[in-house]
Amino acid sequence: AKVLSSVLVSQHQATKANAVSYTAKETKILYPRLKSTKLLAQYIRNHCNRHFLSSVINSGYKFLYRGLSPYQSDVMLQSNSINSGTAVIKITGEPCDLLDPETYQSDDAAKYFQSLEEQMKARGLNIRPSNGHLATTCPKEASRWGDAASIWPLGERNVDFAWLENGGVFWPIPEGRNEQVVVTSSFSMNGFDNGRQGYKLDDALKGDAWEIMFRADNGFLAVPAGLDAELKQNL
Repeated sequence: AKVLSSVLVSQHQATKANAVSYTAKETKILYPRLKSTKLLAQYIRNHCNRHFLSSVINSGYKFLYRGLSPYQSDVMLQSNSINSGTAVIKITGEPCDLLDPETYQSDDAAKYFQSLEEQMKARGLNIRPSNGHLATTCPKEASRWGDAASIWPLGERNVDFAWLENGGVFWPIPEGRNEQVVVTSSFSMNGFDNGRQGYKLDDALKGDAWEIMFRADNGFLAVPAGLDAELKQNL
């Protein structure tokens, strides 16, 4: 995603005593005060989207990653200090920027995602570029955008996932790939199946550097990839 800010614009105590929050533009970042990876794993089990968590478990604990913006990394460092080495942040309200030419510095990329927007909307899917973000199954690929962190969508409503039928990345389009078939493990808004049955999120998570579009209207946790091993042990 684009860099929102590299400066902590404002700081205030959150309404709950166990969290601190920062705000930059539309994005709000909190970090729960979780003093151990064990407590972090418990928080994920209690608050993470159940479909996503079960898919992670069924995949053999394959995680989904994003690269953090400099601003998000700054707050992650604060979390690491407060939580004695257990860094975690909760991100809400981050703008969905896939339709913005500045995201990939490309008008062609924006046109491509606009085409996907229209296709996915016509199919009645709950997720589309205008309300989704991209993540990857590969922490190394995520690190091209910033510090790699596993992401954990929160809540049960308005959380969805989509990916390309044959895997890989959405953009840039690999040479020789003519058809862009987006699949999802969810149902369409009108209650009918989207016509692409049999696709499982846990299979997508096993993909080699696959990109997965996710919708997380309730926000998502971000945990440094360096904590992967400990987190897997405690989940």
